[in-house]
Amino acid sequence: MATHSPARYEELKAAVTAARLQFDAGKAAQPDNAAEVLQGVDETPVQIPSRDGGRTIVGRLYRAQSAPASASAGPAPVLVNWHGSGLVFHMFGQDRPFCAQVARDIPGLVVLDADYRKAPEDPFPAAVHDVEDALRWVAGQPAVYDASRVALSGFSAGGLLALVAGSTFRQTFAASAELRGLQIPVVVAVYPPTDLSVPAAERKQVEKPIRPIPPQMAALFDECWTPDPKTRLDPRASPGRADPALFPDHVVIVTCGGDNCAPEANDLADKLKDGKRKVVHEVMEGMPHAFDKTCQPGTPEWDQMKKMNALIIKELKEALRV
Repeated sequence: MATHSPARYEELKAAVTAARLQFDAGKAAQPDNAAEVLQGVDETPVQIPSRDGGRTIVGRLYRAQSAPASASAGPAPVLVNWHGSGLVFHMFGQDRPFCAQVARDIPGLVVLDADYRKAPEDPFPAAVHDVEDALRWVAGQPAVYDASRVALSGFSAGGLLALVAGSTFRQTFAASAELRGLQIPVVVAVYPPTDLSVPAAERKQVEKPIRPIPPQMAALFDECWTPDPKTRLDPRASPGRADPALFPDHVVIVTCGGDNCAPEANDLADKLKDGKRKVVHEVMEGMPHAFDKTCQPGTPEWDQMKKMNALIIKELKEALRV
């Protein structure tokens, strides 16, 4: 696997570090409303074993405190979620409101929010390996988690990873005795990039952009994660290039009208509408990328976030039979 030259790595690291400082400042300015977000939900930190000795993957489990008695009768269905990051930003935990709401609204479901390694320090396929290891951890506890009902979700780059796990991983599962019984009935991807093989300046264009990701920044993210451009043809880096037959029977793709990631995700949704699965493709009109992460009550973004989450929860209930 090709890597950056030492000089180029230092250039990329400097650029990403500067961008991370800006994001961290924005996160620090947001109010801490964890008590409100977690009302009625238990949040438990976990350390997920990694294939790499000496390190673990950080995760958090969410369960409704009011789970029905029947939920304790056997292994629980699971939703595994991955946060957005551009594959470079350390933003684990930003999906806490989403994870808590899903756990609260689907009592008996366990939600695992899992972290993954970021570039340029850990380029492709490090994040993909962490995603697989998180699923291996779930599959390795059959008395706790129902391996036949493992749903996947992700936002932005996390949506890319969820789509990868929900497609090309089928081949990985078939080759692994430990993972062979793991079944993924549904994958949910929210405003995901899906095809890094097309240069960012070409693929990231919409008619009416709203706070768009600058193409030069998207190109920086792509180079950090996939130093070798040929790698971007790999469906594990560009799930839009995966064989449609590998995707589960139920796929939910949410895009935003003002988001320049939307065209490639819209194309994937159209590609999957081949009559072999249920595809729910919802466009949040007038919304920018990651509109739900800092929205406030009483705003159009808040209303759209509530609509989006209600749709996702409805589809999860159907696909997981809960």
